[in-house]
Amino acid sequence: MRDKRRVGGMAAALLILALAALPPAGCLEASVPSRESDEKSAAELQAELQERIEHAKNNADSLAFSIHNLINQEREEQGFQPLQWDQALAYIALSHSEDMARRDYFDHVSPEGDDFVDRYEDHGYRQNTRIGDSIYVGGENLALYSVVRSYTYNEETNEIYEYEYNELEDLAGSTVQGWMDSPGHRENILTPFSREGIGVYVSDDGDVYITENFS
Repeated sequence: MRDKRRVGGMAAALLILALAALPPAGCLEASVPSRESDEKSAAELQAELQERIEHAKNNADSLAFSIHNLINQEREEQGFQPLQWDQALAYIALSHSEDMARRDYFDHVSPEGDDFVDRYEDHGYRQNTRIGDSIYVGGENLALYSVVRSYTYNEETNEIYEYEYNELEDLAGSTVQGWMDSPGHRENILTPFSREGIGVYVSDDGDVYITENFS
């Protein structure tokens, strides 16, 4: 009998950058056990994995809008007005998600030391929000997930012979729930901003980078 071990393949790292300060980063990890199924060949597994990754890539915009709609549901439940979708902010967010994926980092601050305020300025974006005596340039939430939710492998050979996948609606729900469960992210979501843009970039390896920018 083959020796089997189940490994949670999904990890969600959620980070926040507030306007005034950098609060501690929040991290969430979760694993979901996969169910038994007929084993597939390595070629079949790879083809299925690539198909799932391509599907996520082709529907990245739909995932971004799903997250946006869930964010507004949370705001409305707390008595806040819904955020307007801002395409310029969405482009800034997408550029950061893509940059993180291509250069293999996950942070509000780029390797050159630029944060979201710098990215706003670089793109010529100037929409501020006044709250009392304070003027907010904006805010940013990040999340990192994977198309693969979990996998099963042979402990002796390390051969993977089953994947479980995150559906797009699962990714949207997990992202928003994770942010709402994290004080810093929740504060950004429930701050009286009026606009947001969300950019989702899916890497060739199936990593899903999500950036949410506010103004």
